[in-house]
Amino acid sequence: MTDFNILYPDKRHTGETVLRQAQLVMLRMLCIIDHICKEHGLKYWLCSGTLLGAFRHKGFIPWDDDLDICMLREDYEKFIAIAQKELPDDIFVQTRETDQLYDYLPLPCKVRDKKSLILSEGFENKKYNMGIFVDIFPADRYHADAQTLKKEKRLKTLFFLLSKGADLELSRNKSFFRRLLGYTSPIFKQLLSLLLKRTKIISEENKRLGENCLIGPGLDTPWRRYFKPDEIFPIKEIEFEGLLFMCPNNPESYLTQVFGPDYMTPPPIEEQVAKHAMRLKPIL
Repeated sequence: MTDFNILYPDKRHTGETVLRQAQLVMLRMLCIIDHICKEHGLKYWLCSGTLLGAFRHKGFIPWDDDLDICMLREDYEKFIAIAQKELPDDIFVQTRETDQLYDYLPLPCKVRDKKSLILSEGFENKKYNMGIFVDIFPADRYHADAQTLKKEKRLKTLFFLLSKGADLELSRNKSFFRRLLGYTSPIFKQLLSLLLKRTKIISEENKRLGENCLIGPGLDTPWRRYFKPDEIFPIKEIEFEGLLFMCPNNPESYLTQVFGPDYMTPPPIEEQVAKHAMRLKPIL
């Protein structure tokens, strides 16, 4: 068994700010995830703002408080099984199956640090572990033919809308009207749970698609992006925080689709703020 505490020691105490301490927690988790994936031949890639940070800043976006990676469905499923056995004691895999209290359906998997806290607005009363995390998103194959893809896109749109409905409970404190809407959230969550059964069947069927397909965030996630296989594969390396991690084969194309053609231009100063943490405690 690999001793990750020796291989990747915890350096959160060296961070000069609370945010930097949190980034160091996430970086250690990414190093461990990367190690496990390489040991077992699993592919992943940096995605979303993490990929943007790697490409634009060679590390975290300076004000970012989360870290995102993506894996093809089959590697994602293998990783969850392996990581439950191999992660060090201070880190764990949080999914709907591994944590019975975890009920946030739109984000299916997080790797959590047990010695920290990140609390987002609306999650104050949740009972599951709220340690600093790395989000791991499954990626599914989608049909390339327009007719079938249209059906799959409709399913994704339905998942997106139901996710928005389920999230109504998170904004109950903002106004009386939102509080009233929040009482409908359990209905949307129940519908979302039913839809998850359907998406699981399609995800499994689509594993059999060859290279004549599109690749996008899993059917059990709300994001609607679709990439050609050669935009993702073969996976290559990119610098992130002075280390090398995996990224899509064509990060420019990926970032253009996600953030638009001006992705290399940082937002205005007033928008350069952390967007996830209402409370952040990298050191408990």
